[in-house]
Amino acid sequence: MWHPDDFIFVPGQTPLTSLRFLIFIFIFHFIITCALEIIMTRRAKPIDVRRIQRYNNLLIGIYSAVTFALANILAYRDSRFDSWDRLVCHRPTPKGAYALLWYIFYLSKLWEFLDIYLVILNKTPVLMHFRWHHQTTPSVVLAGLLGDVSYEWPTLVCNSLLHTFMYPHFAGVWDVHRILLVLGASQLLTGLSFSIYALIVGCGGSFYAQIWGLSMCITYTIGYLNEHFHLVDRLRVFISASRNDSKQS
Repeated sequence: MWHPDDFIFVPGQTPLTSLRFLIFIFIFHFIITCALEIIMTRRAKPIDVRRIQRYNNLLIGIYSAVTFALANILAYRDSRFDSWDRLVCHRPTPKGAYALLWYIFYLSKLWEFLDIYLVILNKTPVLMHFRWHHQTTPSVVLAGLLGDVSYEWPTLVCNSLLHTFMYPHFAGVWDVHRILLVLGASQLLTGLSFSIYALIVGCGGSFYAQIWGLSMCITYTIGYLNEHFHLVDRLRVFISASRNDSKQS
């Protein structure tokens, strides 16, 4: 009888993990998103998919809660908590149930594409930060998986904890806006901190996968700051004002 610990992840051979597929799904998602937006701009009314959206948000929330619990249980089982170094820097390549959990976590990022489509069909404005994050997170997770990046535990735990609260919030189960602000900031801080820490200390995993993860975390941080503090918009105003002052002088 098959057991989760029998799972073996083979880079590029395990379904949907090849670079060719990643490029394909990146382009496919971009085209579908643009096509849906063009279609919906020509419609006076939204397509009523709120019930589907609610159930989808609830399912993602439940999945995220289970993932958060399992990530900690399996890390404890595999003695990841024995030392800081083993938890986030140098540890054996994940295998069995933990590797399966990480792989399913990657697949869940493809599942989240549906979230964008439903938002567009509802004629709800899609924030650029939200769009970019959903577009690129599969590549970040897959790069970490293929490159065996050692600090997957903190990023997996932070993301699943955020989504445990966020998606039920979107489904109308509860109103936890302030908690989401804190968890969102914590996730970005965690991603940036461990990406930089891994490069400085020389943690296990592909250097290029670490650089890619750090680069994307920087873009997510800029998007988050602009969304909540209009950082980029203020910078544009400042630059424009500076140019006008220089012309007048």
